[in-house]
Amino acid sequence: MKKSILTALGLVVLAGGILTACSEEKASTEKKEEATPAEQKDVSNKPKEDENGNVTFTEVGQTTKDDDGTKAELMKIKTVNQTVDIAPVKLTVKDMKVIQLTNIGSDWEELLIQYTDGKKLPKELNYIQIQYTAENLEEKNIGWNGIEKIVTNTGEQLDASNGDIIWEENGFDGTFYGKTKHEGIIGVLTKSNPKDLNSLKFIITSSFDPDSYEDITTPQQTEFKF
Repeated sequence: MKKSILTALGLVVLAGGILTACSEEKASTEKKEEATPAEQKDVSNKPKEDENGNVTFTEVGQTTKDDDGTKAELMKIKTVNQTVDIAPVKLTVKDMKVIQLTNIGSDWEELLIQYTDGKKLPKELNYIQIQYTAENLEEKNIGWNGIEKIVTNTGEQLDASNGDIIWEENGFDGTFYGKTKHEGIIGVLTKSNPKDLNSLKFIITSSFDPDSYEDITTPQQTEFKF
């Protein structure tokens, strides 16, 4: 469940009906219309969860908790689905989210404090989560290190390479093998108030020849708004 938060309930049933009443006089001359069941829908703010317990937030306000009580809440979300060309890499930013952690348990505190100034964690801890796909369109292996920096409109320069709090089993090790595709996710802590985050600028590393280390495509920069 810990992985699911770094990747982070009620149920309201709406029911209604229209009943048509007839006066005694009309009832004697007109056929009564029987009431029919009204359309009912379940409305839930619970995030999606797969068979492995991984949670996906889709709407602002959705929350989840792990076993030690750490709560995650989605504060902002933007579906992007835009592509950046770092030939021969095609990088597609799928979405951007801002997630807030509260009531942080001891296990999480021990992990997250390594990504802060080493002091006690605040009561509310926010992080930016980026979901993306990257594809090497050529047969040849290349060197590529993904998204390096994230710059916020609030003036923060966040280290996405070394400050990523989300562990990926199949993350990049600097080599992007030919004709392969990678589904990636990044999480970086931010000191900004979520309501003040209006845009994010991405600094994306160059693609290079892993033998000569010569650049194929220079570093790229792109910006997306919430």
